[in-house]
Amino acid sequence: MQIIVQGLEEIADSVKKSSKSAVVAQLIQNLRKELAASKENPYFKVLDEELGVWLKKLDVILKEPAGREGMVKHVKHWVERLCQAS
Repeated sequence: MQIIVQGLEEIADSVKKSSKSAVVAQLIQNLRKELAASKENPYFKVLDEELGVWLKKLDVILKEPAGREGMVKHVKHWVERLCQAS
C-alpha cells in the first residue's frame, strides 16, 4: 500500500512542478505496474482504470493550470481513500 501511495504522491509532485508529459506518463505507467502486481486492495482495479484515463488525456490535462490542479486534487483524493481503506 505504501508503494502505491508514494507513487501517487510522486505523480502529484511531478504535475505541480510542471514536468513534461513524458515524465508524468512514466510515473503513471510505473504505478500501474505496481497495481497489476498487487491484489491486496479492491480499490486498485478502479485506480488502475483511472490512471489509464489519465494517460490517454495527459497532454490535455497538463496544458492548463486548472487541469494540473484538478489532477493533483484527484491524486490527493485517492491517497486519502486508500489510507482510510487500509
